[in-house]
Amino acid sequence: MPRARSGRDPLVYRNGRQQWSSAMARMGRPGGFGSAKRRVTDKKTREKHMKRRLYPVLLTAFLITLFAGWAEAKEITLDKVIVSARGEESTQSQTPGGTGVVEKEEIVLVPTASLADSLSRISGLTKTGESPWGQDVSIRGMTGASVVVLIDGMRLNTATEINARLGFINPLDVERIEVLKGPVSSLYGSGSTGGVINVITKKGSFSAEPELGGEFIGSWRTNPQGPDGYLRANLSKEDLWLQLSGGLRDHGDLWGGDDTRISNSQYEDTYFRLAGEKAWGERLTTRFQAMNLEGNEIGIPGGSSTMPANADITYPRTKNTLISLDTNYAPDSDTFKAVELNIYYMKNDRRVRIDNPNALVSAIKPSAEHETVGGKLQTKFDLGEHSIVAGADAYNWHMISKRVRYMVAGTTVTDNPTPNTTQLSMGIFAEDDWKLTDQFTLNMGARLDHNDIDNQKNSYVDAGSSKELGWNLHTGLTWRPAEHWSHTLIAASSYRAADIIERFKYINLGGGVTSVGNPDLDPETSYYAEYGLHYTTPTFSASGAAYINYITDYIDEKLLNPTTYQMENIGEARIYGLELDADWKFLPQWTVYGNLALANGQDMQDDEALRNVAPASGMTGLRYDQGNGFWARLESPWALRQSEVPSGADRTNGWITFNAATGYGFEWGKTRNEISLAVDNIFDTKYQNYLANSRGIDLLESGLSAALTYQVTF
Repeated sequence: MPRARSGRDPLVYRNGRQQWSSAMARMGRPGGFGSAKRRVTDKKTREKHMKRRLYPVLLTAFLITLFAGWAEAKEITLDKVIVSARGEESTQSQTPGGTGVVEKEEIVLVPTASLADSLSRISGLTKTGESPWGQDVSIRGMTGASVVVLIDGMRLNTATEINARLGFINPLDVERIEVLKGPVSSLYGSGSTGGVINVITKKGSFSAEPELGGEFIGSWRTNPQGPDGYLRANLSKEDLWLQLSGGLRDHGDLWGGDDTRISNSQYEDTYFRLAGEKAWGERLTTRFQAMNLEGNEIGIPGGSSTMPANADITYPRTKNTLISLDTNYAPDSDTFKAVELNIYYMKNDRRVRIDNPNALVSAIKPSAEHETVGGKLQTKFDLGEHSIVAGADAYNWHMISKRVRYMVAGTTVTDNPTPNTTQLSMGIFAEDDWKLTDQFTLNMGARLDHNDIDNQKNSYVDAGSSKELGWNLHTGLTWRPAEHWSHTLIAASSYRAADIIERFKYINLGGGVTSVGNPDLDPETSYYAEYGLHYTTPTFSASGAAYINYITDYIDEKLLNPTTYQMENIGEARIYGLELDADWKFLPQWTVYGNLALANGQDMQDDEALRNVAPASGMTGLRYDQGNGFWARLESPWALRQSEVPSGADRTNGWITFNAATGYGFEWGKTRNEISLAVDNIFDTKYQNYLANSRGIDLLESGLSAALTYQVTF
């Protein structure tokens, strides 16, 4: 079938071939196990009729759920607790610096291709990336290597080109996600100038009597079409708990609004995790986990704007493995409260296939392995008015890469695009919460880091090494002048050393265009300030934040000439903005909520806008909790037109969509059950996300999509 292009993008097709998932193929559909891309041809009219028939089906299901239910409704927590900021529990309204939290109840209701969909519900966070599975996020205009991603506090190091790190964990195995918006904590080293994302997995607990329990979540989504399955089993005893969890996802191509197919956007992965904890008495525990996720035939529709229309970019296999061991000791002391020791090993293996890149090459197969070995020693002290968290951490990141070109003539060419490189980072840190009075609490933090990078020689760079010292300093103040009110203020300075990819990458984008690193990059330095105002009651919560981030030696990709992009210290950059969040339970069953984020980013040297700053955006929502297990909500995310763009970037129009969800929870025997239906982009709006359109790629966001989910906990 001929492909009709949408605009100038060769990767987005209108009303193209229907793709069936592997799960459908096994039930007798075309394109079974041997189909690499899992596509079959279908008629244009069938796709349109299917979407039209979907509306009455969804409406019927919504009305059925509306009149069901008899269990207790869940209470809404308006001021959430966060641990990642200070190393111990604190509420968001009393934590200097911007924070955000996403709970598991929200994660299960949004598209689960990537955690980026859940994170984008937080004000100031916007999705980026080149595919549904490989999406990342921008935090207040900072993304990629400027944002640290952690799994249970352990750093995930991987390539930030065609990023995939948020796809390396099954969203249904996540308990909550905590976000720091900016360099507001000294617990994390280089790379946290833009913020920190800590993905906290589900865990078991000790019980007085032996217990067996578990959880099952099954979901079917219409766009991208396919199933999500998740199963967790727990054994709990007085001194031991064990947990085994696993999941699978298998989805076809994504469809944008107005029946526009995003070709080569499918994904499929399997997930496994074994975790447990042993108590060696009242004060000493040891926890372990082993996690593995493997993805297959994951399409990257926006991999490169320079490739011809038939040059699909795919992850035929990508894999992430994590093994960790944690020991916690709580001494019998009024002063020395706890000591925690963590060691971990993480490896992600990325395989890429580029089909038909040009007339002389039939395929290019780049690959890379990223291995990280790390650890942290952290202590907690209670010294009267001072609560201190202090410790040291280190990680060693080793990367090896290879690229094989398969020529049409039958020969192969192998090279090493990124030199084998090792980055060693070691740091010491301390945080002090000092309660000055009942109204004032002062938070101070400091960190000192040493970074050592050694690379071998390859065809593009000579062997070399660099050593750098970096720091993080911050002072924060919380003032509670009256009941329900709090003011927060923080000033911070931090640094970010260029990572392996920014220094040494050499990526052939096709069409004679390359993206290269720069071994001589200087570290970025950030000077940051933020003021927050918070008002919280049991039924109403509102907060506002104003911030500015001034960055020197800002690292970004610059177009040196028509055929070369290179990483450069472009000089000075300034990002400032405003965020508002509110929740109001105006009636016992009704809650209205929303957020707003405004940001402006400027390249001070070239006097133009920064590429990764999102347009003004927000969300409004209305939720109903009947009190007997039934709930429903209607939400409307939106974004304004982005007209302030750097040279070479396209403007995007504003958009607004409408989403609805409803659910019914009930007890049956010894099980807790919930059925939910979520419908996103109800009116099938065709729109683009500004930050998901890099280097001229015009990628569409999802059109009409529905997901029916069943959960049972026992």
